[in-house]
Amino acid sequence: MFAVNHIMRLLPVLLVLVFASSRSKAQTYPERIYPDSSFAPFLHGVASGDPLTDRVIIWTKISKPQQKSNALKWEVSPDSNFITLVNSGTIQADTSHDFCVKTDVTGLKPGMHYYYRFKNSEGKSSPVGIASTLPATDVQQFKLAVVSCSSIWAGFFNAYKIIAHRPDIDYVVHLGDYVYDYPDDRQLKRMPDKPVKDCAGLEDWRERHSYYLLDPDLREARRCKTWIATWDNHDTDVEAPGKTEEAIQAFYEYLPIRMPDTLHPERIYRTFPFGQLADLHMIDMQLFRGKETFAEGKQSVLGNAQDFWLKEKLSGATSTWQLIGNQEMMTDWLSSKTVYKLTKRGNGKVFDTGNWNGFPEDRQRLYDLLAEKKLNTVVLTGDVHMSFRDEHDRHPKDNKRYNKRTATGAVG
Repeated sequence: MFAVNHIMRLLPVLLVLVFASSRSKAQTYPERIYPDSSFAPFLHGVASGDPLTDRVIIWTKISKPQQKSNALKWEVSPDSNFITLVNSGTIQADTSHDFCVKTDVTGLKPGMHYYYRFKNSEGKSSPVGIASTLPATDVQQFKLAVVSCSSIWAGFFNAYKIIAHRPDIDYVVHLGDYVYDYPDDRQLKRMPDKPVKDCAGLEDWRERHSYYLLDPDLREARRCKTWIATWDNHDTDVEAPGKTEEAIQAFYEYLPIRMPDTLHPERIYRTFPFGQLADLHMIDMQLFRGKETFAEGKQSVLGNAQDFWLKEKLSGATSTWQLIGNQEMMTDWLSSKTVYKLTKRGNGKVFDTGNWNGFPEDRQRLYDLLAEKKLNTVVLTGDVHMSFRDEHDRHPKDNKRYNKRTATGAVG
């Protein structure tokens, strides 16, 4: 079996520290919000992501650069002292990507931990990061930390710190809302003195991502673990007309992820094979939900191109497990037989028609495929700020075709 570790953050008491900024007026930041000044100009740390068996993305950012373009050297080694280099190169950090850089390091071996670092022209080095490639065919198990909905204003990022320091966790899967476009007024626990505004353009999104990386626990989780991430509504701000493209650009700039389709940056869906044990399919229902129809009058939740891609991947799957990284609830979530305060929301119907519940025919098509192919499927889901363990079934109210006690009839 594979193992999944879903760790929720704790919210201790709020304290405040003051740091001097480059501006004439000092800024006040909450506790545990500060740059990594010991590694200047790499104040925002390093990161790795989108692993394959022979390659992985490595990332960094330089801060307060003196030139518009800066050459950085990167090195990858099997040892932390960098005695032997398996790959190295140079890359330019410039204004086009907010001085963020990332490179796809190739020529690596499967199932390995590698050390990497960046250096500027003055010889100053970034923190040393740890990057992991995907295992080959003989893998017996792996463990994921599954996270989502990371509001930096809602409390401390203790979960990231725990993830970073646990040697049994191999990879971090982030299912969306990696950053928040605005703070929820019910969760103002860790706020700076400067009012936080809603992201309205590219520079706002860059500033938001940069601010997030002032959190040392997030920096440490990115440094120590290899990430597989997708976005959700707070990352992309689809309610702002014409601004989604700018949010997408900033997401690609600041996350250590590969762009699957350079002609269509919005197509973030992609697959990660863990040998013959499992395939992880990262899908995106956020940007495509309800924009196309798969039949007359029947809306598609994934869009037709992505729907075809996912079903093709699942139909040809040979691995023991099929994992689907998914932003919002896929199973039925009903308000019938709930406590009194909740019955008013749905009156026996679904709670949220914006998730898969609002596309029952399309969901049924997916469930039918899972049943037909007899796949061992697990859906990993973010968004709802709660933890569930539930079953995917085609006939939830038919006791002859689905047994909720034995899970007979469930497709995932």
